[in-house]
Amino acid sequence: MKNFLFILLFTIVACSPEQDDDLVDTESADSVPLDSLNLEADPSLKRNTANLIYTETFENPDLSTNPQAGEFYLEHAVDHSFQLEENIKREGSTAGRFEIRKGDPKIWGGHRTEMSQTQSTAQNEGWYGISQYFPETYVSDTSGEVLLQWHDQSDAGEAVDRSPSNALIAADNRLKWMIRWDSDKIMNSGTSDGTIYIDLGQIPKKQWMDLVVHIKYSHTNTGILEVWMDGEKVIDRQNMPNSYNDTKYPYFKFGVYKWEWGNPATQRVIYFDEVRVGTKNSSYEDVEPNTSAEEVKTDNINMMVNSYNVDCVGEMEGTCLLVQEGGMIGTENWENFYNDNIEGFTYEPGFVYGLLVKKTKVENPPADGSSIRYVLESIVSKVAQ
Repeated sequence: MKNFLFILLFTIVACSPEQDDDLVDTESADSVPLDSLNLEADPSLKRNTANLIYTETFENPDLSTNPQAGEFYLEHAVDHSFQLEENIKREGSTAGRFEIRKGDPKIWGGHRTEMSQTQSTAQNEGWYGISQYFPETYVSDTSGEVLLQWHDQSDAGEAVDRSPSNALIAADNRLKWMIRWDSDKIMNSGTSDGTIYIDLGQIPKKQWMDLVVHIKYSHTNTGILEVWMDGEKVIDRQNMPNSYNDTKYPYFKFGVYKWEWGNPATQRVIYFDEVRVGTKNSSYEDVEPNTSAEEVKTDNINMMVNSYNVDCVGEMEGTCLLVQEGGMIGTENWENFYNDNIEGFTYEPGFVYGLLVKKTKVENPPADGSSIRYVLESIVSKVAQ
């Protein structure tokens, strides 16, 4: 669910992506062959939802009447800008259908229908998974449009009409990845230290295209940009600049934004599904649009550990910690902890511990292993007894 009260403050105004100073963003002033990595074929992959901050699978029927009911905020102009689609979907029952028409009123300087991550959740590094579909009726033109963008947040006193530092652009029936970077703390509008376009091939039609993106933002030679298309790594830029010198970090948007119309195109329809945004602790498996990636149930829980341990009887031989979880905490009831250990926790007798622990259900545990994994997040308290 959205964790913010959204203030309208967004995003791009632009021209042709073929010129360095043309693709321009606006936002509120306040605010080389590469190795193939085909992970999708491995059915044992698990998705750790604890590392995800956004998940939009377009399965919420409320989106039909309220496009703001999902994980992301939708910027759109008219009713046909966004709909749920039953006949074309990557997984589940429905996908998101995004449409702009040449006659639509402009919003924030252009024709757009985009879903956006809230700015306050942007981090210095993240993982992104997106599945998108171009119908047969998709007619490309030379002016191009933005499909994905990582929108930068200007510092106080800095021009807001800047192009995104990273964007996926469709033009001339091809997909291109744009990267811009600049080291100036106050950046001049329309200029940057560097701009490159990476051609990713022809636009695939009538098929779902799965993307996984990993970005560590930096305006110096410490940045990372990795992009996979359908399991194949197509961009691998390690220790290279990939963003602007801003205090805050870029936030993610997906949909379609067109700065101007060319011929013969008068309409854009693109479908999205299985969109996920993860933290720097995420992985390819956590965000990939993969039906075989079974989600792993993970919870952060409070746990108390007593100052002494006891002999275990029955389930394991040896000694066990005495612990409390959930509603047992604060009572005089303690239970034996039969797991091998709490990963990352070193127990010292004579102290009662208050812990914050990540508790994960283990799928297909070994015969002599536990079905629950405990990992220490932090020691909240340690009191001598």
